[in-house]
Amino acid sequence: MTNATYTGDAGLQGALRTEHQSVATPLVLIVEDHADTRFLLHYLLEQWGYRVIEAENGEDAVVQAITFAPDLILMDASLPRADGFSATRRIRERDELRTVPVVFLSGHILPGDREAAFAAGCNDYLVKPVDMRELDRVLEKRLKQERCAH
Repeated sequence: MTNATYTGDAGLQGALRTEHQSVATPLVLIVEDHADTRFLLHYLLEQWGYRVIEAENGEDAVVQAITFAPDLILMDASLPRADGFSATRRIRERDELRTVPVVFLSGHILPGDREAAFAAGCNDYLVKPVDMRELDRVLEKRLKQERCAH
């Protein structure tokens, strides 16, 4: 399966590649600053049949979301250049992105962090290390819900 990864000028190439794929295949934006975790999630989601794009920081997450309008965003809480909370708030400010499900993936387990994520606009909150069955359940629930809404 082909994927698009926005890395400066490569974003245009990624957009052109994803243009030829079925619009029925959900596009997931992975926002994660740790390369190994990003790689693992990318690989896993492709194996599950999703199209995948990536961002390494909060600023790029906002750009990716605006550029590619993903069907779902997996958002790390602790990110460089803008944390996941502020990136999610900026994404939610965009009319066209208000209903895109945002699933927080965080190593923080304090109740205040979870509440802050929901206050920023996330739909689900999963604690790292993420249980892959739980991630699959959340993706199915959110993406099925999103397709039914349209």
